[in-house]
Amino acid sequence: MTPKTLRLASFDVGTNDLRWWAPQILKRYADGFYEMHQQLFDHVCAVSQSETLGGVALNKVELIKYEPRKDHYPTEKELETLDGIVISGSANAAYDEDDWVVKLRKMIQKYHQKSIRMSGFSFAPQIVAQALGGKVEKNPTGTELSVVTLQLSQAAKTYFNTDRLAYNIHVHHNDGVTQLPPGAVSLGTSGVTEHLGWMLGSHILVFSGHPEYSHDPWILEQMMVVERRDRLVPAQLIDYGLKDLWNPTDYVWQTQQQFRFFLGQFSV
Repeated sequence: MTPKTLRLASFDVGTNDLRWWAPQILKRYADGFYEMHQQLFDHVCAVSQSETLGGVALNKVELIKYEPRKDHYPTEKELETLDGIVISGSANAAYDEDDWVVKLRKMIQKYHQKSIRMSGFSFAPQIVAQALGGKVEKNPTGTELSVVTLQLSQAAKTYFNTDRLAYNIHVHHNDGVTQLPPGAVSLGTSGVTEHLGWMLGSHILVFSGHPEYSHDPWILEQMMVVERRDRLVPAQLIDYGLKDLWNPTDYVWQTQQQFRFFLGQFSV
Protein backbone atom coordinates (compact mmCIF):
# COMPACT_ATOMS: atom_id res chain seq x y z
CA MET A 1 0.00 0.00 0.00
CA THR A 2 1.52 3.30 -1.13
CA PRO A 3 1.30 6.01 1.57
CA LYS A 4 -0.77 9.03 0.56
CA THR A 5 -0.08 12.71 1.24
CA LEU A 6 -2.90 15.24 1.19
CA ARG A 7 -2.03 18.77 0.04
CA LEU A 8 -4.64 21.25 1.21
CA ALA A 9 -5.03 25.01 0.89
CA SER A 10 -5.52 26.55 4.35
CA PHE A 11 -7.72 29.65 4.01
CA ASP A 12 -6.85 31.50 7.22
CA VAL A 13 -9.57 34.12 7.73
CA GLY A 14 -9.51 34.22 11.53
CA THR A 15 -6.00 34.88 12.81
CA ASN A 16 -6.32 38.66 12.42
CA ASP A 17 -9.29 38.53 14.81
CA LEU A 18 -7.09 37.03 17.52
CA ARG A 19 -4.90 40.14 17.55
CA TRP A 20 -7.71 42.16 19.17
CA TRP A 21 -9.76 39.33 20.64
CA ALA A 22 -7.28 37.11 22.50
CA PRO A 23 -3.68 37.97 21.56
CA GLN A 24 -2.35 35.58 24.23
CA ILE A 25 -3.32 32.72 21.92
CA LEU A 26 -0.74 33.93 19.41
CA LYS A 27 1.99 33.42 22.01
CA ARG A 28 1.27 29.68 21.84
CA TYR A 29 0.25 29.60 18.16
CA ALA A 30 2.29 32.29 16.43
CA ASP A 31 0.80 31.37 13.05
CA GLY A 32 -2.74 31.37 14.38
CA PHE A 33 -5.38 29.11 12.89
CA TYR A 34 -2.99 27.81 10.25
CA GLU A 35 -0.72 26.44 12.98
CA MET A 36 -3.66 25.08 15.04
CA HIS A 37 -4.95 23.19 12.01
CA GLN A 38 -1.54 21.84 11.04
CA GLN A 39 -0.96 20.50 14.57
CA LEU A 40 -4.46 19.02 14.60
CA PHE A 41 -3.98 17.28 11.26
CA ASP A 42 -0.51 16.02 12.22
CA HIS A 43 -1.92 14.48 15.40
CA VAL A 44 -4.94 12.83 13.78
CA CYS A 45 -2.84 11.57 10.88
CA ALA A 46 -0.38 10.00 13.36
CA VAL A 47 -3.06 8.18 15.39
CA SER A 48 -5.17 7.00 12.43
CA GLN A 49 -4.90 3.54 10.96
CA SER A 50 -5.70 2.71 7.35
CA GLU A 51 -8.93 0.95 8.33
CA THR A 52 -10.26 4.20 9.81
CA LEU A 53 -9.47 6.01 6.56
CA GLY A 54 -11.21 3.72 4.12
CA GLY A 55 -8.18 1.53 3.53
CA VAL A 56 -5.85 4.41 2.65
CA ALA A 57 -2.50 4.78 4.40
CA LEU A 58 -2.28 8.54 4.99
CA ASN A 59 1.21 9.52 6.05
CA LYS A 60 0.99 13.32 5.90
CA VAL A 61 -1.31 16.30 5.52
CA GLU A 62 0.46 19.34 4.10
CA LEU A 63 -1.26 22.70 4.56
CA ILE A 64 -0.39 25.60 2.26
CA LYS A 65 -1.36 28.92 3.79
CA TYR A 66 -3.50 31.47 1.94
CA GLU A 67 -5.01 34.65 3.34
CA PRO A 68 -8.25 35.76 1.64
CA ARG A 69 -8.36 38.84 3.89
CA LYS A 70 -5.26 39.96 1.96
CA ASP A 71 -6.69 38.84 -1.41
CA HIS A 72 -4.29 35.91 -1.36
CA TYR A 73 -5.74 32.89 -3.20
CA PRO A 74 -4.26 29.89 -5.04
CA THR A 75 -3.48 30.44 -8.68
CA GLU A 76 -5.11 28.15 -11.23
CA LYS A 77 -1.85 26.22 -11.52
CA GLU A 78 -1.59 25.87 -7.73
CA LEU A 79 -5.17 24.62 -7.52
CA GLU A 80 -4.25 21.74 -9.81
CA THR A 81 -1.71 20.52 -7.23
CA LEU A 82 -4.14 20.61 -4.28
CA ASP A 83 -6.60 18.05 -2.92
CA GLY A 84 -8.93 20.75 -1.63
CA ILE A 85 -9.47 23.79 0.58
CA VAL A 86 -9.95 24.16 4.35
CA ILE A 87 -11.60 27.38 5.58
CA SER A 88 -10.93 28.53 9.15
CA GLY A 89 -13.24 30.20 11.63
CA SER A 90 -13.69 33.97 11.67
CA ALA A 91 -15.30 36.66 13.82
CA ASN A 92 -16.91 38.09 10.68
CA ALA A 93 -20.40 37.18 9.57
CA ALA A 94 -20.92 35.35 6.30
CA TYR A 95 -23.39 38.04 5.22
CA ASP A 96 -21.01 40.95 5.88
CA GLU A 97 -20.24 43.26 2.97
CA ASP A 98 -16.55 43.75 3.78
CA ASP A 99 -14.56 43.58 0.55
CA TRP A 100 -12.74 40.38 1.50
CA VAL A 101 -15.97 38.62 2.54
CA VAL A 102 -17.66 39.54 -0.74
CA LYS A 103 -14.61 38.34 -2.69
CA LEU A 104 -14.48 35.06 -0.73
CA ARG A 105 -18.14 34.36 -1.51
CA LYS A 106 -17.41 34.90 -5.22
CA MET A 107 -14.39 32.60 -5.07
CA ILE A 108 -16.47 29.90 -3.35
CA GLN A 109 -19.01 30.13 -6.18
CA LYS A 110 -16.17 29.68 -8.65
CA TYR A 111 -14.74 26.68 -6.79
CA HIS A 112 -18.22 25.14 -6.53
CA GLN A 113 -18.68 25.39 -10.29
CA LYS A 114 -15.39 23.51 -10.71
CA SER A 115 -16.31 20.93 -8.01
CA ILE A 116 -13.16 21.75 -6.02
CA ARG A 117 -13.39 20.09 -2.62
CA MET A 118 -14.11 22.57 0.18
CA SER A 119 -14.28 21.91 3.91
CA GLY A 120 -13.66 23.80 7.13
CA PHE A 121 -15.05 24.79 10.48
CA SER A 122 -17.53 27.24 12.08
CA PHE A 123 -17.41 30.15 9.61
CA ALA A 124 -16.98 27.65 6.77
CA PRO A 125 -20.54 26.22 6.72
CA GLN A 126 -21.86 29.76 6.98
CA ILE A 127 -19.81 31.46 4.27
CA VAL A 128 -20.21 28.55 1.84
CA ALA A 129 -23.97 28.43 2.46
CA GLN A 130 -24.30 32.18 1.99
CA ALA A 131 -22.28 32.01 -1.24
CA LEU A 132 -24.33 29.17 -2.72
CA GLY A 133 -27.86 30.37 -2.10
CA GLY A 134 -28.47 29.40 1.52
CA LYS A 135 -29.28 31.76 4.35
CA VAL A 136 -27.19 32.70 7.39
CA GLU A 137 -28.41 34.91 10.23
CA LYS A 138 -28.16 35.30 13.97
CA ASN A 139 -28.82 31.88 15.41
CA PRO A 140 -32.53 31.97 16.36
CA THR A 141 -31.82 30.30 19.71
CA GLY A 142 -28.73 32.40 20.45
CA THR A 143 -25.01 31.86 20.96
CA GLU A 144 -23.74 28.30 21.28
CA LEU A 145 -20.34 27.43 22.72
CA SER A 146 -18.24 24.80 24.48
CA VAL A 147 -18.85 21.05 24.05
CA VAL A 148 -22.09 19.99 22.38
CA THR A 149 -23.54 16.69 21.22
CA LEU A 150 -24.27 16.61 17.51
CA GLN A 151 -27.09 14.22 16.64
CA LEU A 152 -26.24 12.93 13.17
CA SER A 153 -28.92 13.12 10.52
CA GLN A 154 -29.88 9.93 8.70
CA ALA A 155 -28.28 11.42 5.59
CA ALA A 156 -25.01 11.94 7.48
CA LYS A 157 -25.01 8.37 8.81
CA THR A 158 -25.45 7.12 5.26
CA TYR A 159 -22.83 9.56 3.94
CA PHE A 160 -20.20 8.45 6.47
CA ASN A 161 -21.38 4.80 6.37
CA THR A 162 -21.49 4.73 10.17
CA ASP A 163 -23.68 3.28 12.90
CA ARG A 164 -22.73 6.20 15.12
CA LEU A 165 -25.79 8.20 16.19
CA ALA A 166 -24.00 11.27 17.55
CA TYR A 167 -20.65 12.74 18.49
CA ASN A 168 -19.28 15.44 20.80
CA ILE A 169 -17.34 18.46 19.54
CA HIS A 170 -16.48 22.02 20.57
CA VAL A 171 -18.46 24.83 18.95
CA HIS A 172 -18.38 28.62 19.16
CA HIS A 173 -20.84 30.60 17.06
CA ASN A 174 -23.39 33.40 17.21
CA ASP A 175 -24.80 32.85 13.71
CA GLY A 176 -26.35 29.79 12.13
CA VAL A 177 -27.29 28.42 8.73
CA THR A 178 -31.09 28.68 8.74
CA GLN A 179 -31.57 27.64 5.11
CA LEU A 180 -29.31 25.19 3.30
CA PRO A 181 -28.19 25.80 -0.31
CA PRO A 182 -30.08 23.89 -3.03
CA GLY A 183 -29.10 20.23 -3.02
CA ALA A 184 -27.34 20.35 0.36
CA VAL A 185 -28.13 17.97 3.22
CA SER A 186 -27.73 18.61 6.94
CA LEU A 187 -24.97 16.98 8.97
CA GLY A 188 -27.19 17.07 12.06
CA THR A 189 -28.35 19.20 14.97
CA SER A 190 -27.42 19.96 18.56
CA GLY A 191 -30.96 20.96 19.41
CA VAL A 192 -29.73 24.55 19.70
CA THR A 193 -28.37 25.00 16.18
CA GLU A 194 -30.44 23.39 13.44
CA HIS A 195 -27.63 22.57 11.02
CA LEU A 196 -24.25 21.87 12.65
CA GLY A 197 -22.67 21.44 9.25
CA TRP A 198 -23.80 20.12 5.88
CA MET A 199 -22.74 18.26 2.75
CA LEU A 200 -23.25 18.78 -0.98
CA GLY A 201 -22.28 16.33 -3.73
CA SER A 202 -18.79 14.94 -3.39
CA HIS A 203 -17.06 18.31 -3.06
CA ILE A 204 -18.45 20.11 0.01
CA LEU A 205 -18.30 18.96 3.64
CA VAL A 206 -18.39 21.76 6.21
CA PHE A 207 -18.54 21.47 10.01
CA SER A 208 -19.72 23.85 12.72
CA GLY A 209 -17.55 21.93 15.17
CA HIS A 210 -14.02 23.14 15.92
CA PRO A 211 -11.67 20.12 16.18
CA GLU A 212 -8.70 22.46 16.71
CA TYR A 213 -10.36 23.66 19.95
CA SER A 214 -11.11 20.08 20.96
CA HIS A 215 -7.44 19.23 20.37
CA ASP A 216 -6.48 22.08 22.73
CA PRO A 217 -9.48 23.44 24.72
CA TRP A 218 -7.19 26.10 26.20
CA ILE A 219 -7.73 28.09 22.97
CA LEU A 220 -11.47 28.38 23.48
CA GLU A 221 -11.01 28.97 27.20
CA GLN A 222 -8.96 32.09 26.43
CA MET A 223 -11.65 33.39 24.07
CA MET A 224 -14.44 32.75 26.57
CA VAL A 225 -12.63 34.48 29.45
CA VAL A 226 -12.19 37.59 27.28
CA GLU A 227 -15.83 37.45 26.16
CA ARG A 228 -17.01 37.40 29.76
CA ARG A 229 -14.64 40.21 30.74
CA ASP A 230 -15.72 42.43 27.84
CA ARG A 231 -19.39 41.41 28.12
CA LEU A 232 -19.45 40.08 24.56
CA VAL A 233 -21.36 36.99 25.72
CA PRO A 234 -23.59 36.71 28.82
CA ALA A 235 -21.52 35.70 31.85
CA GLN A 236 -23.95 32.92 32.79
CA LEU A 237 -23.53 31.29 29.37
CA ILE A 238 -19.74 31.54 29.64
CA ASP A 239 -19.73 30.00 33.12
CA TYR A 240 -21.98 27.18 31.95
CA GLY A 241 -19.71 26.56 28.96
CA LEU A 242 -16.54 26.55 31.03
CA LYS A 243 -17.90 23.68 33.13
CA ASP A 244 -17.99 21.43 30.07
CA LEU A 245 -15.00 22.87 28.24
CA TRP A 246 -12.54 20.09 29.10
CA ASN A 247 -14.94 17.20 28.57
CA PRO A 248 -13.71 14.61 26.06
CA THR A 249 -14.86 14.95 22.47
CA ASP A 250 -14.82 12.95 19.26
CA TYR A 251 -12.70 15.40 17.30
CA VAL A 252 -10.42 12.65 16.02
CA TRP A 253 -13.40 10.89 14.44
CA GLN A 254 -14.65 14.14 12.83
CA THR A 255 -11.20 14.86 11.42
CA GLN A 256 -10.87 11.33 10.09
CA GLN A 257 -14.12 11.85 8.17
CA GLN A 258 -12.68 15.08 6.80
CA PHE A 259 -9.60 13.20 5.61
CA ARG A 260 -11.79 10.58 3.95
CA PHE A 261 -13.72 13.40 2.25
CA PHE A 262 -10.52 14.84 0.79
CA LEU A 263 -9.53 11.34 -0.31
CA GLY A 264 -12.71 11.26 -2.41
CA GLN A 265 -14.61 8.59 -0.50
CA PHE A 266 -17.94 10.41 0.02
CA SER A 267 -20.82 11.62 -2.10
CA VAL A 268 -24.40 12.75 -1.39
